[in-house]
Amino acid sequence: MAVAQRRPILALCLAGTVLCLLPGQGFVGSPAGRLSTSRVVARVGAEYQERQSPRDADLPFDAAAATGDTVDVSFKKRPFGILRYTPGNGGKGAMVQEVIGKSRYPGDPQGQGFAAGVKGGWVVKTINGQDVQTEDFNTIMDLLDDEVADPRFSKSVALAIEKQGGRKAQPAEAPIAITYATIPGYEWKGEVLGADWEPAHR
Repeated sequence: MAVAQRRPILALCLAGTVLCLLPGQGFVGSPAGRLSTSRVVARVGAEYQERQSPRDADLPFDAAAATGDTVDVSFKKRPFGILRYTPGNGGKGAMVQEVIGKSRYPGDPQGQGFAAGVKGGWVVKTINGQDVQTEDFNTIMDLLDDEVADPRFSKSVALAIEKQGGRKAQPAEAPIAITYATIPGYEWKGEVLGADWEPAHR
């Protein structure tokens, strides 16, 4: 009698195992790993987008369309307090997405972006006078050299740079003068980080 009772249970377990092993199936029969179509396609080198992964709110943009108002900002040192950038269509250009929402003390380097009023949706137009508006995203990231990366990524960053054959550009000399430009009609939908934001919130 005990053996007969175990058989239905065993059959259910086997059926569940088969469902879990089916390709592309997750729990409740939904396709696993489904991504939002609104995300920007990551086509940049040195694996920046793997460390600073795209968000659902990141909308595609054409860097060449940044013909609106411009803002000049000078950063005395790195990091600038800009947490994340995203590439434009075709991997060209760089748009600011997240800026640390406070300056902890006078001269705080990670509060420079906040103090200067840098906003999400601004496109990097020039760096120290060099036009980079439609430059390769990875080249712009190397020029800025501004990634606030988790120390655990240091080895993976070095390996990624080696894999792509070295840096695309040497870091721009500080102080760094950056001109940002806006895209007329573009509606940025990213996150504004408040004064209570901490790295642990990511």
